[in-house]
Amino acid sequence: MAKEDYLLRFSLLEQESNKLQEQLQIVGREISELESLRLSIEKLDKTKEKEILANLGRGIFIKSEIKEKELFVNVGSGVVLKKKPRDAVKIIDKQIGQLGSLRQNLEEEIEKINLRLQELVEEVQRAQ
Repeated sequence: MAKEDYLLRFSLLEQESNKLQEQLQIVGREISELESLRLSIEKLDKTKEKEILANLGRGIFIKSEIKEKELFVNVGSGVVLKKKPRDAVKIIDKQIGQLGSLRQNLEEEIEKINLRLQELVEEVQRAQ
């Protein structure tokens, strides 16, 4: 195989590995956000306080009165249902599990690519 062919194969594998690494980082951040959300819901469920600081996003909060502990959960397709905190936590746990499986698949794919890259390096060394 010509040197250019090795370089091309190596470059393509490296690009694929980089894309998978980026996806892996995104999945990791999503898992962290969901775990943080789960902790917040569990804390809300246990609190006896009547007021909380509700996060509106981007570090902006509003003081809110807790009238009931049921949550409004978007279950998809624009459908919002009332859920008890423990039921919302179950939904979050399911999402974390799905993302965990995706993370594992991405890690396996990255490992396969790394093995192919190593094999390619060894092949180049043998050819010299």
